[in-house]
Amino acid sequence: MMQLLLDPLGEYHVSLDTVAEFQRAMLRDVRVQPVQANRFVAKVAHRLWRMLKVNPRRIPGERAADTGRDYFVTLMSPDIRRCMPYFLLPGRKSVYLLDAWPDTYGDIKELVRTFSVQHLFLSSSIAARKLREELAPCEVSWVPEAIEPESYTSLPSTRKDIDVLQLGRRYDRLHEMLLAPLAERGKVYLYEKEKHHIVFPTREEFVDGLARTKISICIPSSITHPEQSGDIEVLSMRYLQSMTSKCLVLGHAPVELVSLFGYNPVVELDMADPVQQILSLLDTFTDYSALIERNYETVTKHHTWHHRWTAICEKVFPAGTQPADGEMMLSQQ
Repeated sequence: MMQLLLDPLGEYHVSLDTVAEFQRAMLRDVRVQPVQANRFVAKVAHRLWRMLKVNPRRIPGERAADTGRDYFVTLMSPDIRRCMPYFLLPGRKSVYLLDAWPDTYGDIKELVRTFSVQHLFLSSSIAARKLREELAPCEVSWVPEAIEPESYTSLPSTRKDIDVLQLGRRYDRLHEMLLAPLAERGKVYLYEKEKHHIVFPTREEFVDGLARTKISICIPSSITHPEQSGDIEVLSMRYLQSMTSKCLVLGHAPVELVSLFGYNPVVELDMADPVQQILSLLDTFTDYSALIERNYETVTKHHTWHHRWTAICEKVFPAGTQPADGEMMLSQQ
């Protein structure tokens, strides 16, 4: 059995919905069993780890091959508190990490080396390539982000009342160019009004807001916030969420996205005159119906969490341990 570690901290942010989606897909596999530590136990174990980490050899991960325990955790950041206390126990450890930015490489290396992680799955192909040799014998693999299509909805274009949406970290240069012209023309433009302000604070509002959106602006953080991301240009959930909600995606397509889709699903942003480009797209929105439908079909048929978990299973489960037909009931569309 694979022990899936659920977050013991009980904290919530809309970004953690990505983790929850993947976990739901995993838990449809009969070989996966959820475990969750008490918050108090996790915090005490973390303090214990802080004392032990000065001498990592005291942590019994070196005996992992001699045990039958398998632990898997999905993280937004290399936050070891969310792995406690199980990563202090002997066993095979696997980690799926969604945000692997250059400024976290040190923490990622410490996590892998201290706890003898056997498999590290990263959502960034660039990060996976850069860390693969340094983290041997840990097997580092690229597993891009995905989506749970049934958790989203869509509306026909006639019922979409949000013209332009810029979720998450705002691209200030673009925002300043759009704000006044779109307002003057009566266009509905939603964006992060203040730093860390969440446009849609609840999951229900988020799903509904995407369904009501015509144009979703998606730009990699390597462009919007290069001080954090460096050269990491990654396929993020925002692209997939927008496509599943049948938005027209405007911005820049990461190389990963084009490679996975086999075509560019994004209308590339014209920074020379983004206002005129957006107004033109809104005027001819129905002309992009074929692209919107193609993107939706590509995501739902090839880029769900079912597909990602299937790829991970080939790494974490020994050959010959695949479940019988009908046992691995993962969502598919």
